[in-house]
Amino acid sequence: MSDDVIEMERMLNEYLQFASSSSVEKTETFNLSELLESIISKYEKKEISMNIPGKIYLDGRKNLIIRCFNNLIDNSIKYSKNILITLKKSSNNILITIDDDGPGIPESERENVFKPFYKIDKSRSDSKSSVGLGLSIASDIIRSHGGNITLETSPAKGLRAKIFLPF
Repeated sequence: MSDDVIEMERMLNEYLQFASSSSVEKTETFNLSELLESIISKYEKKEISMNIPGKIYLDGRKNLIIRCFNNLIDNSIKYSKNILITLKKSSNNILITIDDDGPGIPESERENVFKPFYKIDKSRSDSKSSVGLGLSIASDIIRSHGGNITLETSPAKGLRAKIFLPF
């Protein structure tokens, strides 16, 4: 019972923190390439490779973008050993791809994991570190920037998160 109360409190606090920051932060232009490199550098003891060109700019809410990518990278780290993050700019959007070699997410569950507080199953999640909000918040942040996030199988047979952002 006590663990359930603690987990519920953690869920509510994380969601409230997200909700309050999303309504306050102003949009600014920033170097997304540098921002991603900075985020990745904080995971120095993890096996994260990157393919990030030097200068791709985004108009957005920087702290929310940081939170989004922290959530996505944390999720990959939790379930895999090797991660590759790629950033590309096309004629109409920016594409960030996060590939890992973990167990992936079954195709039938890929839409469900974007629902708040949703967990695939108890055996897969560690209740002390997962509240089922990371992917939901990441998706909300990307959508609030006019973008989209999709999940598929990575070339490494794990999970691939594809984030599309307009510029």
